[in-house]
Amino acid sequence: MARPLTIAPAPVVGSAPLVVGEPPDPLPRLLGGLSEAVLDGADAEQLVARVASLLGLPVALRDHSFGVRCWSAPAAFRLETPPAFPSAALAVPAVARATAGLGAVRRSVVLPPAPVHGLTRRHLLAALVVEGEVAGYLDVGELGRPLAAADSHVAEQAAAILSVLQLGEVRTERAVARNRDDVLADLLRGARPDPDLRRLALQVGLDPAAGHVLVRCPVGADRSTQDCRGRVADVLGAVLGAQPAVLAEPDAVVALVETPGDRTPAGLRALHRRLGEALDGVAAATGVRRAVVSGPVHDVPGFPAALAETTEVDAIAAALGGGSGVVPVTELSTLRLIVNGERAGVAVRFAEQWLGPLRRSDAESGGDLVETLRCYLAAGAQVRAAAKALGVHENTVRYRLGRIEHLTGLDTRRFDALLAAQLAFQVEGLTAGEAR
Repeated sequence: MARPLTIAPAPVVGSAPLVVGEPPDPLPRLLGGLSEAVLDGADAEQLVARVASLLGLPVALRDHSFGVRCWSAPAAFRLETPPAFPSAALAVPAVARATAGLGAVRRSVVLPPAPVHGLTRRHLLAALVVEGEVAGYLDVGELGRPLAAADSHVAEQAAAILSVLQLGEVRTERAVARNRDDVLADLLRGARPDPDLRRLALQVGLDPAAGHVLVRCPVGADRSTQDCRGRVADVLGAVLGAQPAVLAEPDAVVALVETPGDRTPAGLRALHRRLGEALDGVAAATGVRRAVVSGPVHDVPGFPAALAETTEVDAIAAALGGGSGVVPVTELSTLRLIVNGERAGVAVRFAEQWLGPLRRSDAESGGDLVETLRCYLAAGAQVRAAAKALGVHENTVRYRLGRIEHLTGLDTRRFDALLAAQLAFQVEGLTAGEAR
C-alpha cells in the first residue's frame, strides 16, 4: 500500500537582528582633500576656497587684528560678505579670553555667539602661528549645520599649512629687504663701481637718477637705530605720500627721499616744510627732534658726498647743543667751512658776540632788533623789502639798523659784517635753544 506523500516543512531561517553600520568618519576624506590642495600647489586664497568647499561652510582668513585677507563660501549660501565678526565682539570677556588663549598649544576654539555685539553665530577660530607668535586666524562660520569635531581638525590642519605659507612669505620679504639694505648701503657709500651700483639699485626698485635728498635722523644714545628705522620710514611715508628706503647707521637713520616735481629752490623749501610736519613723529621714534637734509642728488656719484655732508652738519648741530628742526645743509655752506665739532665753543661765542646784545636790548625794551636784522638779511640787505616784511615804515628799519650798529658795532653797509651776522644766526639756529 502506497504511503502518502509528505513534504517536510521548509527550514525556518532565523531572523537575525539587522545591524546598521556606523556612518563613515568624514575626517580622512576631509584631510585627504586638504592634502590634494597642497599637492596641487594651492596658494592661501585657493586653500581657503578648498576648505570652504570641503566643510560646506563659509571660511575667512583673517590677519592678527581680525581683518579679512580673503574668504570663500559655498555658492548655495549666496553670501556677498563673510559672516560678520565685528570688532566690538572682541571686547566681550568670554570672546577676549578665548582668543587670547590661542597659540601653538591651544590651536583652535569655538566662540559663542554674542548677538548684542553683532556676533550672531558661533565661529570656529584656528590660529596661524609664525615664529611662535599668532599671525592670523582661520575663521569657520557656523551656517546651515552645527559645527562638528571634524571641522576643528580640518581647520587646525589648514591653519598649520597657511602658517607655513606665511612663514615662507615672511622669510622671502626679509631676504628682499636685506638685499635692498645692502644695495642702499653700497649706493650711499660708493662701495662699488658706478655702473654696478646703478644696475643693482634698479633691480631693487631704486632709481638713482630720479632725484633724491638724503634725510639724516639722529637717534638718541639710549635707542637702537635698527629698532626705530621702521617707524621713521612709516612717519616719513605718511607725510610724503610714499615710504622712503631707509638705512640704519650706527647713530642715525638715513632716508632716501625722492625730490618733488618742482626741483627749484622753492620746491626744495616746500619739501623741507613737509619734513618739518613729520618731526614730532620722528622724534617719538628716535628721541631726537632733528632732521638734516642734503642737497639734491641726481645720480650715483652724488650719494657718498650727500651722506658725508649730512653727517658733518649733524655733528656740528650736536656740538652746538643739539638744535631741533629741519636743518638743510644747502643753507649752511659757509658755516661748514669755518665750523667743525672741535670749534663749536668758538662758534657759540661768535654768535653771542653779535646777537647777545640785541636779544638783551629787546628783552629790556620790548623791541624787535633781532627780528629786524633777520628780515634785513633775508631781504638781501634791502631796506624797502625788509620794511614790507616787518610791516613798518622804511625809516623805522633805518633807525633800528642804527641801534644795531650802536649796540654791536655791526656796520650793515659792509658785506663782511652782513656775512658775520648771517653766520651768527645760523650758529644760533643749530643750538638747543631755538628750533628752525
